Amino acid sequence: MKSTKDLLEKLKLKKGFNLISIPGISLTEEEADRFLDYVVDESAMKKYARVVRMTLPQKNIRAVGFGSGRFLYPADNFDESKYKKQWTQNKIQLQTIKARGCLAIYDDDLEDIRGVTSEDQWKNGLMKIIAKKMGNELEQVAYMGNTGTTPNNFGSDDLRGQLMGWRYQINNSALSTDTYYNNAVPGGAKVMNACEGGDSGNEFDLAGKIAERDTAAPYNWEFKYHLMIKNMPSIYKANSGLKKMVFMNNDLVTMDYVTAVQARATNLGDKMFSGGGPFDYFGVPIADCSLMPTNLGTATTYGTLGGGSYTDCILTPKENLIIGIQREIKMETQRVAADEATYLFYSIRFDVKIENTNAVVFVRCLTHAC
Repeated sequence: MKSTKDLLEKLKLKKGFNLISIPGISLTEEEADRFLDYVVDESAMKKYARVVRMTLPQKNIRAVGFGSGRFLYPADNFDESKYKKQWTQNKIQLQTIKARGCLAIYDDDLEDIRGVTSEDQWKNGLMKIIAKKMGNELEQVAYMGNTGTTPNNFGSDDLRGQLMGWRYQINNSALSTDTYYNNAVPGGAKVMNACEGGDSGNEFDLAGKIAERDTAAPYNWEFKYHLMIKNMPSIYKANSGLKKMVFMNNDLVTMDYVTAVQARATNLGDKMFSGGGPFDYFGVPIADCSLMPTNLGTATTYGTLGGGSYTDCILTPKENLIIGIQREIKMETQRVAADEATYLFYSIRFDVKIENTNAVVFVRCLTHAC
């Protein structure tokens, strides 16, 4: 873990830099947008999400689809009851929550630091430091957040317990009575369990990793990426729809796939030895998301942190995951002479949603090599 002194060294603060002269750090609209760019750049999953920049704590966005019913009817049977009105009611509401933090900058940490910087350079560098840490933590909240006690009971001082993250929304999207069912499109996400295989009714023949080889003749391979594409509703794959999709999983899952392909005596296997990526399956890119947990358990929802050594994989169109962030970024400093320090307080408001849960194939309970 880097100390405050290490961080400030990167900013090249000159000795005697007067923090007291900066009572507050106000960001212009352009600077706030740049700060949000820094946040997104530090997050693997948010690079493939749709980032909605908000000016108010609440914003409605229109969902995908137009509900049930047809667009065309025989002219003799067309009346007001056939008007397509349902789409006007299908909106996704972003309702931001507020998160706060503080960075302590001690006088002793400044004593031996050399370099020259302007106030603008100082502010921009500080924004990068905060955004890097913030981007990583927001991704964890966006993916694993849940406000109840299942599958994880986060404490009141844990931001992950303040909203329902993407994982929870996907797992609870299938029933029409559920909060995350999108009435604008039919059905919810396709959820598949990789820890189940070989039995009647299971989606996979072989339980385990993203790629497994049968131990019995004819020793066939099973690539779960392939079955995920197969289980994606055809309507989303039409008209080159696969080119707009992405697999998201921990990099350990990607390496399991690479290892499996290398083990096959094919030209593709030979190419995998060169490494370097980026990797794909059937033209769909595989995005390494190192913050997707690999220590999930096998509770009812296969999502208990620290309960095992399982992980997930998501197939969905790019920008189907949504994160709303308010442009109003606050940064304020407070001098505390008793501590011989200046405290930098910062806050951000955000929310996460999924535009179309039906366009998600989710594999949980994947094993992985360590």
